[in-house]
Amino acid sequence: MDDYRAVRDLLPAPPLSPEVERAGRERLNAAFSRERARRGRRVARWSALGIGVAGAAAAAAIAIAHTAPPSVPAPHSAVTRADTRADGKRFLLVAAASMAAVPDEGAWWGSTQVNGRQFHEPGGRYVLRQSTSIETWIPADPEGRTWYRQTSQGIKPATPQDEAAWVAAGSPMSWRYDKPSDIGHSGVVRSEPGEQRTWSTEDWDFRILMAGKPLTKMSEMPDTPEGLKAFFDADDRTTIDTAARMLFFAPVTSETRAAAYRLLASVPGVTAVGQVTDALGRAGHAIEYTSGEFAPPNHAEATRTRLVIDPVSGRPLSIETRSAADGLLLTYTAIQDSRWTDSNPLRENE
Repeated sequence: MDDYRAVRDLLPAPPLSPEVERAGRERLNAAFSRERARRGRRVARWSALGIGVAGAAAAAAIAIAHTAPPSVPAPHSAVTRADTRADGKRFLLVAAASMAAVPDEGAWWGSTQVNGRQFHEPGGRYVLRQSTSIETWIPADPEGRTWYRQTSQGIKPATPQDEAAWVAAGSPMSWRYDKPSDIGHSGVVRSEPGEQRTWSTEDWDFRILMAGKPLTKMSEMPDTPEGLKAFFDADDRTTIDTAARMLFFAPVTSETRAAAYRLLASVPGVTAVGQVTDALGRAGHAIEYTSGEFAPPNHAEATRTRLVIDPVSGRPLSIETRSAADGLLLTYTAIQDSRWTDSNPLRENE
C-alpha cells in the first residue's frame, strides 16, 4: 500500500468547498488540541538554521541542500486517530497530500505576494507597517519575458492597538528618523502609497539557479523527498533554506512542492508552533527556526523565522521574521495567490 495514501485520504483533492475546508480544519484543530494537552506547555527550541526570502516573487537563487531521509507516514488507521507526532510537524504531510493533487500545467506561473516590514515610530509609542504588493508572471518558456506589477501600499499602524496609539498621538502622516534605527536609514517616511509600476525583463536571473546553472525546465526538479535530498546535497541548514525558497517562490510542479513539505517534516531542528495567524490575518499552522539572515537593517538582536502553511489546501501562506526576544513581527512575505495558468494579464494589458 502507498504509505502516503493514508494522509491523502484525510482530505479530498483541491479545489475544496467551504464545507470540506471547515471539516478538515476541525479534524486538524482537534488533533493539535489533543497533542498540546499531552505535551503541556513545552518550550519550543530553535536551532541555528537559515532561510532566504526572495525580494521579488520567484527572484531567488536557490542554493544546494542536503538532508537525512524523510520519515515515513503512519498507516491510515493511525492517521484517522489523529496520532500526531511528538514534534507536531505531521500537518506538513497533510499539506503535502493536498498540494500533490493541485493541477500544475500552464504557460505561466503567476504569483501575488505582499512584502512588508514593521518598525516602531520614532518615539516608540506604536508600531508601523509598510507593505508592497508584487505580482509576478514567469513564463514556462525559458526564452519568454518575466512580467511584474508592483504596488506600494504605504505605511499605517500595524494593529488596532497601534492605531489607537497613533490617533492619540495626533494621527501623523509622516515620521522623521534622526538615526537609521530599524528602517535602515535616517530621514522622513510618509504614509501615502507610491505609484504602481509594471515592467518585464528577459533576465534569467529571475529564474532558479541550482548546481550553478539556470533551471530552464521546472520538470527537472525531483518530486520525492529522497530525490530532493540527493539533488540538494548539502547540510540541514541549507536544506531548510532551499526547501522554503522553492516551496514559496519557485514555479515547480505540485509533486515537487509536496516533496518539499515532506522534506521539511523530516529535517532536524525545525520546531512546530501549532495554530497561528499570519501577517495578513489568515489561519494556518507554522514551523519556526532561528535565523538572522533577513533581519531588518541595523537590527542587531536575535531573530527567528516562521513558515505559515494552510494544511487543508496545501497552500504556503507566509514567511515571517520575528524578534526572538518578544515575538514582534519584523518582516514578512505573504503569498496571496500562486498558480499555473495559460494567460498572463499583464502582457495582455500591454
